[in-house]
Amino acid sequence: MNKPSLLALALALLLVMPAAAQVRDIALNDGWRFLADSADHASGLPAEAVPVCLPHTYNVMPGLEDYAGRAGYERTLHVAALPKGRQLRLRFEAVYHDATVYVNGLCVGRHLGKGYTPFTVDVTRAVRAGQDNRLVVEVDNRYADLNFPFRRHFDWANDGGIYRRVSLHESGPLSLRYAHFTPTLSLADSTGACHLSLRLWEPSVTTATFLVRLRSKHDGRVLYEGRHRLRRTLGGTFETDFGCGRVEPWHFDHPALYAFEVSVLDGRRLSDTTRGHIGFRQFGIRGNRFVLNGEPVRLPGVETMPGSNPDYGMAEPRDYVVGSARMLKDLNCTVTRFHWFQGDDMLNALDSLGILAQQELSWWQQPYKELSPAQRALAEETLAEMIEAHYNHPCIFAWAVSNEVKDNHRDVAALGAVIRRLDPSRLTETVGNSMYRYLERDPSLLLDIPTWNEYIGTWHGDRPRRREQLPALFDKIRPVLQGRPLFITEFGLCEPVFVGGDRRRTDDMLYHLTEWGKTDFVTGYIYFCLEDYRTQMGEEGRGKHRIRRHGVTDYRHVPKPSYYVLRDLMCPVEITKVQPATAVRDNQTLAAVWQAQAGDRAVVVGIRAKNGIPAYTLRGYTLRYTDTAGRTRVLALPVMPPGTTHDVTVPDMAEHLRFDLCRPDGGACLNY
Repeated sequence: MNKPSLLALALALLLVMPAAAQVRDIALNDGWRFLADSADHASGLPAEAVPVCLPHTYNVMPGLEDYAGRAGYERTLHVAALPKGRQLRLRFEAVYHDATVYVNGLCVGRHLGKGYTPFTVDVTRAVRAGQDNRLVVEVDNRYADLNFPFRRHFDWANDGGIYRRVSLHESGPLSLRYAHFTPTLSLADSTGACHLSLRLWEPSVTTATFLVRLRSKHDGRVLYEGRHRLRRTLGGTFETDFGCGRVEPWHFDHPALYAFEVSVLDGRRLSDTTRGHIGFRQFGIRGNRFVLNGEPVRLPGVETMPGSNPDYGMAEPRDYVVGSARMLKDLNCTVTRFHWFQGDDMLNALDSLGILAQQELSWWQQPYKELSPAQRALAEETLAEMIEAHYNHPCIFAWAVSNEVKDNHRDVAALGAVIRRLDPSRLTETVGNSMYRYLERDPSLLLDIPTWNEYIGTWHGDRPRRREQLPALFDKIRPVLQGRPLFITEFGLCEPVFVGGDRRRTDDMLYHLTEWGKTDFVTGYIYFCLEDYRTQMGEEGRGKHRIRRHGVTDYRHVPKPSYYVLRDLMCPVEITKVQPATAVRDNQTLAAVWQAQAGDRAVVVGIRAKNGIPAYTLRGYTLRYTDTAGRTRVLALPVMPPGTTHDVTVPDMAEHLRFDLCRPDGGACLNY
């Protein structure tokens, strides 16, 4: 056994022992009081305020379902005596959409027009050490001109409140604002390296010492640990590079994650620490295909609309968020998108489950054409906050600037340039719904991924709107792509605008997904959507039950028949045969059935890796079955590129001939 090095022991002492005493996060989710009114409550709420816990949205409370206005939250914040140099910062994961924060009646911070991004407020000088302090957060969810989303032009819930968690972070005199890892992967030998960019909250610090540790979340193996004395760059960051040795690439079937811990020292004392995880992967475009870790892929996906369950609204607890992500995985989803920025609960779940994601500025249809200077500035601020907060998540493959906004070419190009400057490691896109009409003038052609929300036969198309127009429209689109891929970013059936129920949803799904698979430049799709969703634009229901009936589940995630059809269509494998292994065909019978000897339970299962959409190489898949003794057995499948077939001989399958084809994580992608 190798003995630990003196450096490793020293780092362990510095990273572990001081951290518990000097750096801590205190959850502030309990003990709040709430009141919805337009009064100024900077110094505290009146007696009629009601107790609530975070996460919280007032738009699922009786009588407030359609309320759009100001509200106040208050709690007591007890702070023990602070040694000299200690710092306190409030961390809000999100408040929709305006937040003004007061401590003991003093305004300590504002976060306006950016309801989906996290923010931090320094309260060190405002708190009274050793005493109870009054913390008040005034919230406003009125429809606004200077806001994303804009006025009432958005198709989801306008849920106001402190709808994600809040904590108090205590650190020393040097405090970490962020640690951004940019992993690189060598496909030749599966080795990894990292570029690390660090920023402190203290802009005057020019030189600092950092401790860095990176380990596998699977087996605890340490990839890297080191001490870095760094000088601040002109851009205000501290930069370094290091190798990581052999790594396992992150893939939607093999989502390998590596935990990091970065600390900054104040002299010889630990001053602050941040933790998270990263993944090593390559995602890009080659010709008309997405390419993941060097492999061309065609990816099936589904979008989910958080906030749809009327029991929670946007204030979904962590378990419910993770459950939503698990439903996507059960559907064989490999890629998703969101109309607005998600929190770490969702992104952590996608990281660990292996689902690629596009994060999107909530610029939805309006403002039409160009943004005003103030709107452009807010869009740039919001994108910067989004990228800063979520830079390390391996699930994120692209940042998007708008959805279904026409004639916004100048802003798309400018905001795309902002994204590339802040994060050149990922792709950019804007989501369009009129490529079949705009052709070479479509805004989505300006960025990395051409996109189309394809609703031919319902919302879009020539009159009469027949879905059979689709192949001819693909022929029109092909030349303007100039060899690039097309990403179908949305499709589905919205009831009751379009009648026919789940039967029509299934029929349209079968037609469109089949046509996309036959069109060689369509590299992937995202079906819209998982659930019937709550929206302030809903055609049916009232209050917190106002919905659009658009999902393959209801708004509480109860599956419809179309759920199971979509699951099979998105499955990367299909069964070509199930027959006795040693039997012979009796052509004298009407159906030419197989005749096998009594007691012979060997079965041959034919499996084919699909080669439409989805199309990707299967590695680590298994066949799980029950044998004649009632025991669960698992047989490994070989590596199967798209379009290949393989016969599996199951030696002793039970009489019911039931089995599952399973992903590497053990979850069933197909039940037979």
